[in-house]
Amino acid sequence: MKLHRRDYPLLGFLQECNKISMEKKILDCGAGGRNPPLRIFHQDGYKTYGIDNSDSQIDRANNYAKENTIEFNIIKGDIRELPYDDESFSFVFSHHTIHHMPKAEIEKTVNEMKRVLKPGGLIFVNFPSIDSASYSEGEEVVKGEVIQIEADGEKVIHCFFDDNEADAFFSNCEILSKRKWELLINSGWSHGLSMIEYTAKKK
Repeated sequence: MKLHRRDYPLLGFLQECNKISMEKKILDCGAGGRNPPLRIFHQDGYKTYGIDNSDSQIDRANNYAKENTIEFNIIKGDIRELPYDDESFSFVFSHHTIHHMPKAEIEKTVNEMKRVLKPGGLIFVNFPSIDSASYSEGEEVVKGEVIQIEADGEKVIHCFFDDNEADAFFSNCEILSKRKWELLINSGWSHGLSMIEYTAKKK
């Protein structure tokens, strides 16, 4: 399995998951793409589930699964209203996905992720920092919520957070780790995307 730079935070989350004696059952909220993050967990023996709202991204993930004889169990749906019962999963994550909606909806999504998580289970989420170079690009509608134009011309919301702003999303959880890191562009020295990532345990 080929790893990409954006995969490395999930390797740390996998290590934390492996420390806990719970069923290896994990949900990815935003699971599509050419290199679906669930592949990292499937390789380690996890029963994987995913949800994504994009047909094209799901198709890309399913193509990867078919080429590698894997079943990810990815469905189409809205991560703001997860179609799963309470306490269905031992582990839940959203990687480079959740920030493409207003902050009120981000909070709702994190609450949904916590709802389907078993007590003692782990949640991983990352958020772009206001220190990202791209924070200054586009139209800021309200503080931290910026409308930016994608390469295909589509207008997409991007939310950026200060260092402690997202802490409140993890009420009823113990924050195990909180890390801020920067993704460099083309392996150069230009600052690109700065991320704040959380790993928390549901009480």
